[in-house]
Amino acid sequence: MKVPPVYNTVAVVVAIGVIIISTATLSWFSYHYTVGRENLAETTLVQTNIKLATQYVDRIEQKIIDNDGILSEMVDVNEPSKWPAMVDAIRKSDLNVDMVYFLRPGRNYLLYPPYSYEIRNLWGAFHDSFKIKEINVDNLTVDQMNHLQKERPNNYFFASYVMKENRKGEKILVCYQMNFYKIVVLLDNRLRDLQKDFYVAAVDFENNGIYNLPISRSSKYYYEMRFPSTLYKWILQIVPRNYTELEREVKIQRRTNLFFIILSTTLIFFSLAIIYVAGRRERQLRQLKEDFISNVSHELKTPLSLIRMFSEILVTGRVKREDTKKEYYNIIHNESDRMSRLINNLLDFAILRQAENGKYFERTNIARLVSKELEAYRYEIQKDGFQITVEVDSSVPDTYADPNAITMAFFNLLDNSVKYSGDQRQITVRVEQRNGCVDLSVVDKGFGIPDAEQPKIFEKFYRGSNASVRKVRGSGIGLSITKHVAEMHGGEVLVESTPGKGSTFTLRIPIRQPPDLAGS
Repeated sequence: MKVPPVYNTVAVVVAIGVIIISTATLSWFSYHYTVGRENLAETTLVQTNIKLATQYVDRIEQKIIDNDGILSEMVDVNEPSKWPAMVDAIRKSDLNVDMVYFLRPGRNYLLYPPYSYEIRNLWGAFHDSFKIKEINVDNLTVDQMNHLQKERPNNYFFASYVMKENRKGEKILVCYQMNFYKIVVLLDNRLRDLQKDFYVAAVDFENNGIYNLPISRSSKYYYEMRFPSTLYKWILQIVPRNYTELEREVKIQRRTNLFFIILSTTLIFFSLAIIYVAGRRERQLRQLKEDFISNVSHELKTPLSLIRMFSEILVTGRVKREDTKKEYYNIIHNESDRMSRLINNLLDFAILRQAENGKYFERTNIARLVSKELEAYRYEIQKDGFQITVEVDSSVPDTYADPNAITMAFFNLLDNSVKYSGDQRQITVRVEQRNGCVDLSVVDKGFGIPDAEQPKIFEKFYRGSNASVRKVRGSGIGLSITKHVAEMHGGEVLVESTPGKGSTFTLRIPIRQPPDLAGS
């Protein structure tokens, strides 16, 4: 069952639309999937940074808290006589303590070490940072360790303190002043293994470096975390050491994926464009072939009808006068000749295919060839009222060419001028030598050809859109044959035309000698 052409067109349009929508949708999802994968990778890496930062902050916090527990157990407030030995043991231990102070909390009175000239500077510095009024000692829980951290003009102050109660019920505040540099060493010991793969730094709230140089916060993989209770005025910063490579790889991967998405989409749309153009070209060719068959059928039907009609009249013997018989014979002869030319035109393509290899090439003088052929054709043209002007340069040299093909091309140009001259029945045939070529030109003053149609007239089966041209019957392959003849000789066909003022067709054949022709 043959599907109607309309249905085929609709089906093709629908199929192309579905492909375009599918391609656009697939490209959109592919791009967002790629971006989603990148975002997931970035999120995973940031979460890993968060997990590591939390883990190492907790380790440092726990180490300080464990030290606080040891410090608390090393002090017994019930035996003041042993305080010097306790303090000396604490300062010698690896617990990061510079000095231990025993205070009477109500009056901030120093119980130990006793105030003296030797400790006045050390005590003064401690007293300036550790202020009882700011601590709110009334709310302190006995035996519960607390921390104080301050930023000094010249250095940082860090202390742990605990409220203890002796057997008499007296409360004594024990303060452990920590050594800043030993705290930094503690950070280094705990963070050293992390620095293999990460940039690590500890900074204060003003982003001053305490441990290593501060890290730029501009990286998307940057993460920072504040110490919650012990070093609560310090911040831990981390970022992967290869974060620049990670960012570069992400950018490269995104660009690569985007490039392939665009490339595949472009190729699909380009393929669709080719399919559309090919389909359109096929439809145009099919239409041209249909027009060609219609024109050829019409061209054959008219002479056949005339031949049949006049031959039947002659066969039946109804015509008695000799002059009438002669007229009918001429009509039959002319119409049969017209049919022969049409059929020969259709068979010319096969002949030209055989001639392409130069098999029928010979030394030919195009000027003499045109003059000779035109003499045989002149009477028929002049009979139709045409005035022919011949301008042949006798100095045109010989060239290697196929004389039959040249004659065929020439008659096609001449036949075109005859058919499309209209009322202006003046034709000029010109042969001249120009720039190493022989130019065979046919000039008429007929309908002319619009500029937009001039590149198309050499296509097979093409016929002009002008109404006057459409009225003239023809096969639409004459100029295509002429172009083919020119190309097989290494030449070209030129056209100069103005609508309403006529056309000039020039068959340009290069002048060649046998070696040149063989070499080409």
